Amino acid sequence: MMTIKLKVKNMKCMGCVNTILGNLPTVNGITNVKADLVSQTVTFEYETQTSLEQALIKLKELGYPAEKQ
Repeated sequence: MMTIKLKVKNMKCMGCVNTILGNLPTVNGITNVKADLVSQTVTFEYETQTSLEQALIKLKELGYPAEKQ
């Protein structure tokens, strides 16, 4: 497992955090998801590069485009 921290746009409230925490773990290979509203970051563990790419797609679909820090 590898860990990554992403800067996430449009995360403005706890509802946003809950949306991310509720949806990102549904991506195959993504575990241990943490979202920080203050720093607007999401940290999680992923198994493969494909898992990471799928997580980035999922975040974008949810309205939270992310980029690697």
